[in-house]
Amino acid sequence: MEIHHVVRMLFSCLVDADYLDTEQFMDETSSRMRESYSSIVDLKERLDRYIGRFSSSAPSVVNRLRSEVQRMCEERSAMTPGVFELTVPTGGGKTVASVVWAVNHACRHGKQRIIIAIPFTSIIMQTAQVLREIFGSENVIEHHSVMSDEMINERTRLAAENWDAPIVVTTNVQLFESMFSNRPSKCRKLHSLANSVVILDEAQSLPRSFMQPVADAISTYTRVFGTSFLLCTATQPLISGCHKGCGPVEYRGIDAGDIRCITDRSMDLHERLRRVDMRFDMCELTSDEIARRIEGHRRVLCIVNTRGIASEIYGRLRESDDNFHLSRMMCPLHIRQCLSEIRRLLDDGGDRCVRVVATQLVEAGVDLDFPVVYRQMAGLDSLLQAAGRCNREGLLENGVTHVFRMQGYMPRGTIKESIYAMEELLRMHPDADWFDPDVIKEYYALLYKRTPTFDSQEICRLSETPGEVRYEEIARRFRLIDDEGMTLVVNYADAGSLISRLKRVGPSRALMRELGQFTVSVTRRQFEEMRRAGMLDEPLSGIYYVEDPMLYDCKSGLKAGNEYLEQTFVI
Repeated sequence: MEIHHVVRMLFSCLVDADYLDTEQFMDETSSRMRESYSSIVDLKERLDRYIGRFSSSAPSVVNRLRSEVQRMCEERSAMTPGVFELTVPTGGGKTVASVVWAVNHACRHGKQRIIIAIPFTSIIMQTAQVLREIFGSENVIEHHSVMSDEMINERTRLAAENWDAPIVVTTNVQLFESMFSNRPSKCRKLHSLANSVVILDEAQSLPRSFMQPVADAISTYTRVFGTSFLLCTATQPLISGCHKGCGPVEYRGIDAGDIRCITDRSMDLHERLRRVDMRFDMCELTSDEIARRIEGHRRVLCIVNTRGIASEIYGRLRESDDNFHLSRMMCPLHIRQCLSEIRRLLDDGGDRCVRVVATQLVEAGVDLDFPVVYRQMAGLDSLLQAAGRCNREGLLENGVTHVFRMQGYMPRGTIKESIYAMEELLRMHPDADWFDPDVIKEYYALLYKRTPTFDSQEICRLSETPGEVRYEEIARRFRLIDDEGMTLVVNYADAGSLISRLKRVGPSRALMRELGQFTVSVTRRQFEEMRRAGMLDEPLSGIYYVEDPMLYDCKSGLKAGNEYLEQTFVI
């Protein structure tokens, strides 16, 4: 199972050496920009200063616990390189704690860089900003599809090609699809993973349908290439051991003895960080009933499973500037601006009402703090992530997260398996402590029993025979995100001027990245219906623009009618 990763690693070394030698000969200016960065030891000094600034102030109960977790991470960074788990309840400061562990581990074991892989673009820039504050912008490279234009310069572009920087912030898609790619541009960075530290943030978000090849890759990079992995989450999935799936399917995870925990169960973090009561409503509610409940609170967050449901409930609220909508019907720039405004209103200490209806994009890692949260029934991991947006800073004695069922909702796809597993757990243990790690483990055991495959694209089969590895086929099949949909550029902010420039001068890397700030994905059926209705312009072959400004709402994003907001399109 390891040979195809070894071949790609050798290919990576060859490709990068060839690119760098050619660049040195043909483009000395770019070559000189690949200057040295701060050492890991220097970065540790910066991190210690950053931590010290906060420890000197009068801490809250939550901040004292965060400091305790950070100290544990520093102590346990001395452990022999390998695979580690950091399980901390939401609000426990996982991001900074994981970096504390990673930097100290890198210093003690001579690791060359730290790579943080994040599943959601909605939080990647938030995390990168924190890292820039700690280590300086010159030492932090972002590599993802929605980088803001002001963060791109020639030096960062060059470093993103081969991840030649001490701190790299990227996505799960970039990381794992590169591990299974056959293209020089993607494989070029793989040798930078060797003798490095990789943090997998929100590890519970790894797709179950790819868990087997992902687990095999983690094991190989650890044993063969000296990479240390830290799986960081509030609800640690069952990565280790062998687990029974649906029918004859099995998940052969990482050997249980090879995964070490950073935090001890004796720390009792789930109890000490308890700030929320989770209450289940056994009745099915209509969108009107949910809207009325939301309007009964001055500050409230409602999270639902689909864009269609979010749009429907938001539309039932009485029109007010106090209401906010967040979903992937909005382009990335619009989402960031909306989140920034919500945070400003929550933090200003005023009495302004803030009512938000959102999809799961706000669930993991987004720093929002509401006294009350409503969450549509989902898997336990999602329910706990939603609860993490409730009384996040512990300023109230207790927040409340209400779990409701939506009338007429029929779950589909992977979310169906999660909901059914949660419903079964609820029937078995109606009075369970949902924050207890043992209950979370039981949930994942039930979920895995319902999982039809842990390798939906048969990646393991295609790579199991040395000399017959089908690299091109593996690269084509390994897609963490289903890309069957179509991407549209919407008419928001200055997207129109970028489209005009595209028509005038043609595409460029920088221009296409800028346009990425104004994109929304739809299904192919939605795309075809919009095209037939004359909603789309095609300024360049393969680039589709929703030119009519009336089709993009400044509050809720792309308007394409209820037929385009079907339940199957879950974000």
